[in-house]
Amino acid sequence: MVRDTLSFSTGKDRTASESRSITRRRALQLGGSGLLALGIAGTGSASSHDAEVYETDGTWYATNGGATVYSGGSYRDAIQAAVDSLTDGRTAKERVLIKNSGTFGPTSSVKSVRLDSHTVIDHNGTIFVEDTGEDLVVPFEAENAESIEIQNLRVEGNPRYGIWIKSCSDVALGTIEMSLYETTDVGLGIRVDDSGGAGRTREFGLEYAFIEGAAHHAVETYGVDGVGIGTVETVDTGGCGLLLNDTTDATVGYVDATRADEGGGYAGFRCANGCGPNVQLDELRAVDCGRGLFTVSGSYGITVSNVYIEGCESGALIQDTRDTAVDGGTITNNRGEGIRIDSRSSDAHPHTRNVTVQNLRIDANDYGVYETGPDTEDNAIIDNSFCGNRIDIETYASSTTVSGNTFCG
Repeated sequence: MVRDTLSFSTGKDRTASESRSITRRRALQLGGSGLLALGIAGTGSASSHDAEVYETDGTWYATNGGATVYSGGSYRDAIQAAVDSLTDGRTAKERVLIKNSGTFGPTSSVKSVRLDSHTVIDHNGTIFVEDTGEDLVVPFEAENAESIEIQNLRVEGNPRYGIWIKSCSDVALGTIEMSLYETTDVGLGIRVDDSGGAGRTREFGLEYAFIEGAAHHAVETYGVDGVGIGTVETVDTGGCGLLLNDTTDATVGYVDATRADEGGGYAGFRCANGCGPNVQLDELRAVDCGRGLFTVSGSYGITVSNVYIEGCESGALIQDTRDTAVDGGTITNNRGEGIRIDSRSSDAHPHTRNVTVQNLRIDANDYGVYETGPDTEDNAIIDNSFCGNRIDIETYASSTTVSGNTFCG
């Protein structure tokens, strides 16, 4: 079946087209700072296509240099044939143009289009994943490869992962849009990790992602060095909007998460498993999420600026985390703490120390800022405005600084 339209539904807040338009404008305002800081210029370096995929009268074709390298009924096989037709052992990027929408699945085993080094995908249209049973389709996968680009991609249905990058280097994703309400088993949007044989992924860039309905996280990294992200916008995810695990040197422009694990414990933006150092998020909007912000399990060296967190189970939890700042913005109407600074009793990770909470308006939460032990120490709660919280500030450590804050009433 070939279809050429994609209709995203972002629920009660606004239409998807409005959301994507607003966020793209925001991404342009941010100037792609995350990618530029890494020296990743973004997608689009291959100026013309070397192979192409198209559909005519129900038959899929892949061609390269005028020669047909595939004709048949499988959209996935046509794309793979086009990729495989590129020059063996190439050291410069070659491009595959995919002209039409099409359907992947069903399948009884994990199935993907595998990308080799120096490959550019320019995808026009939508990949509709229509699988049965558990989520098994991965539209695009790269392992132990370098210099990969996916300039644009839309995915709808129930993939295992929309994109899976494993132990690669110099990876650039452009505009990625996914509607994954059909996922039931895994259902993760973009996964970037170190699970290939070549160690950690290095130099990963993402310009813009809009992901809704994922059963799990929208965007996740694990074992990655050097990340530049412009904008991640997510709606109705079972896990985080953006999750950085064991990730260093990451610059993110904007995360906008609505109903990320609503009622649960995941967050619009989460750093975990030794994430850091040099992690910067310039702006966070998290509404009706499990948590707005969550740093945990030995993460360190993180700065999150300009937050707007509303209607979450907990505004922010800074736990087993060091050398971290939340600086500027509003945290309001969350059911638990505006911000909790905490250490767990386990010795699995260092206790929390040197966390700064400053220049925030913290209103109408149960606690404003709630510091708990054991061993939590040397934090700073400074220059914030508190109003309408049941308790504005409660500290655990005598070494924590509280100064310059204002209170209404």
